[in-house]
Amino acid sequence: MTAGERALAGSADTVRGLGAGLSSRTVGADVYLHLAKAVTGLGSSSGSAVSVQRLATRMQASSAPANVVQAADAAWGKALSKYGQQMEDLKRRAQRARDELAGVDDELAKARAKLDGFDGLDAPGEPSVRRALVQAVAGVEERRAHLLQRLKALDEERTGADSAAAAAIASSRARYLAARAAFPEPPSVSEGVTVAAPLPNGATQDVSALSLAKLKDPGKIRAVWDRLTTAQQQALITDFPLLIGNLEGIPLRDRNTANVISAREYRAEVESQIIAFTLYQDTPGAAGLFDDTIAELRKEVTSLDAILGDRNDKHRGEADFGEYVVYDENGRRVVQKGTTLVAFNPLWDSMVTFQGMLDPVTGDIPTWMTNVAISVPGTGSKLASLSDDLNRTKRLFAASGPTSGYFTWHGASLPDAGGEHALEAAMRGFADVGAPRLTSFANSLRLPRTTDLVLIAHSYGAAILGGAERLGLRADRVVYVAPAGFGHTASGLEDFPNTKDKPHFAVQARNDFIGATQGLSGFGLGHGTTNVLNAPGVVRLETGYLRDGDPASGTIESTGWIEAHSAVFTPDSTAFLNIVGVVTGESVSLYHPDSKRVGPHGIPIDEPGTGVKKPAERISPLDLSEVRG
Repeated sequence: MTAGERALAGSADTVRGLGAGLSSRTVGADVYLHLAKAVTGLGSSSGSAVSVQRLATRMQASSAPANVVQAADAAWGKALSKYGQQMEDLKRRAQRARDELAGVDDELAKARAKLDGFDGLDAPGEPSVRRALVQAVAGVEERRAHLLQRLKALDEERTGADSAAAAAIASSRARYLAARAAFPEPPSVSEGVTVAAPLPNGATQDVSALSLAKLKDPGKIRAVWDRLTTAQQQALITDFPLLIGNLEGIPLRDRNTANVISAREYRAEVESQIIAFTLYQDTPGAAGLFDDTIAELRKEVTSLDAILGDRNDKHRGEADFGEYVVYDENGRRVVQKGTTLVAFNPLWDSMVTFQGMLDPVTGDIPTWMTNVAISVPGTGSKLASLSDDLNRTKRLFAASGPTSGYFTWHGASLPDAGGEHALEAAMRGFADVGAPRLTSFANSLRLPRTTDLVLIAHSYGAAILGGAERLGLRADRVVYVAPAGFGHTASGLEDFPNTKDKPHFAVQARNDFIGATQGLSGFGLGHGTTNVLNAPGVVRLETGYLRDGDPASGTIESTGWIEAHSAVFTPDSTAFLNIVGVVTGESVSLYHPDSKRVGPHGIPIDEPGTGVKKPAERISPLDLSEVRG
């Protein structure tokens, strides 16, 4: 390769054109704008039957790789444009040097010809003339050498530009590959697998997951399911786990098998979303854009780790993470990795777990389990914080004895708290969606005749439970904990067709901030005009001390007017043990109001701290005839 040939190679115009084309591509922006428009059209999340926030996050995560591609296009286009300009500049300088070199070569040829002519004279010429001719040749050769050196330097500069462009292209290629890897896997879809179920008359019937769901009646679904072999059941589970795992009538054990599949798939999707958002934030102008979203998604992964119990080694610093104690029919303690996942549909914001041993034959609640509770959490509960709700259930279960079992029911979206979501706790839509789901779930449980079902609802969960009781939920006992209200569709126990005569209890600290909102309703907000604490037929229980019977530990109220809202679940506290007593049927203690003194103008004034000091008055939560009398 002659000097300057590398510097002159290639078409600068072509390279610049490619760079301009890449820089002008807007695939990422176009995708993002269309998805953002779709998300905006979904409207407010208040009361939605599906999780709008989860849909929005999924769409944003799907568009993030496209934005990464656009950023890679821009970076590659910029690199190519710069490379094209460098090529053009080098070609211009190299061509000028080549033109100069051609002139110098002509001049050198002429200078050498003169020297050769002088040396070819018949008679020796003047020595000084020859010296001048030799010097002229040497001067031209020196100029030629300098030009060659300049062309070589231009070649080297072009080599450097080539390397820089190659590095930029390699970097862009790495971004393209990363973007491709960040695209989430398409959701699994049923392939319509069918199995032949035997009928009582000896014939067979083709059954699919969808045809099972179309039966609607949990009893009919169970009858068909029980006629299938284990292999047939597994075939339907793996074909459509999202449907089988949330289908009332399917045994809890088999629902768990299906939901574990769905939960692991969703966790993998969330981790892909984290990668996509992180990758996008590495692009120019996007730093920190999705920090809050990434933090929330990481919390969702932690909750799923706790539910599934398959990554406990990653959480060694957290005691008992992903481990759940259950008891067999002989009362022997068994530690399970992961808890039973009896409902899981993230798009519905539905996550329901069960802590307790299942019958090894039926896969449902065993006959020796005397009490089963369903705990419904309140405002702020979501998948990202569900591990906190699970830990609360763990503590209730641990205090209830080996013949009890606990569901943690998060079968619908619950309001968020704070900031732009501050008003959500007063909105009714969440309860309107959750109440029928809770009713369907509770009434579809296959419980032994000797097993009592107890409902526990905290805060906003009370509005869901009240609406469910209004719709015909069946239960043996009910306890409302710091309740937002019965819900706007019910005014009291008389509105509950199946539970009006069942024992109802309320547990709430005297200074709980929620007391300022109870019984307030209007303008489409609030959860009924009836204050649950004062509703006829509801027995209020004492909250007492942080350690039951120990005044030195402080009262529940001493934790503060905000903290007291959840402090009623403090283990070993009077309030906590009263909740457990309602579940187990053991004695509970009645609430005693604070004493009053006569204040200015004869107005009665509460004397804080006097009610809790009154002697405990214990009753059975199973028979309220004395209290009602």
